[in-house]
Amino acid sequence: MLPWLLDVPGERFEYELSLLLGARRAGYRVAEVPIRTVYLDDNASSHFRPVRDSLRVLAPVLRFAATGLVSFGVELALLVLLQRWTGSLLVAVVGARLVSGSVNFLANKLYVFRSVGPQRTRREAVRYAMLAVCLVALGYGLLRGLVAVGVALVVAKVVTDLLLFVTGWAVQRRVVFAGPSTGRAAVSPGSGAGTTPGSRRSVARTSG
Repeated sequence: MLPWLLDVPGERFEYELSLLLGARRAGYRVAEVPIRTVYLDDNASSHFRPVRDSLRVLAPVLRFAATGLVSFGVELALLVLLQRWTGSLLVAVVGARLVSGSVNFLANKLYVFRSVGPQRTRREAVRYAMLAVCLVALGYGLLRGLVAVGVALVVAKVVTDLLLFVTGWAVQRRVVFAGPSTGRAAVSPGSGAGTTPGSRRSVARTSG
């Protein structure tokens, strides 16, 4: 795995999350193995910087949110322009959604999940389109259901969009832009003896 590990982007604590997010796309399986954790002097030797390192660890999620905002801006601008040019709300809505969806797909592929390889683009595009349709249907159902039980429209919209954001992130990471799971790397089973409760880390290493 060393050649691939050297190509994983990120430094310090963000490298760990980048490795875990990229392992599946690279064809490596990841499993939890119990380990013993030892902290000396209340972990005084730690070099973790709470604010800066937390932001770096959360960078993939922040990039995902940023591409969503950019796509929203593109869709809003095109909606207004197409409405003025064509005079048809249907054409404006469909056209704006198609363009903004394409922008969001490419931004997530290249900037957020960093999925390379033109041979995978068609498969990813089909999965992304299916996800988009499912999210629209799910969003409508949730919004209508929340309003029906007495939740204010604005509150229902915020709750629905937050749920769709989390769902969209998880599905795109695990399904849409996930590479083939070849299982070429596995983890050796650990005995777990003497492990401190709750002290687990996700690791990946070659089998055999």
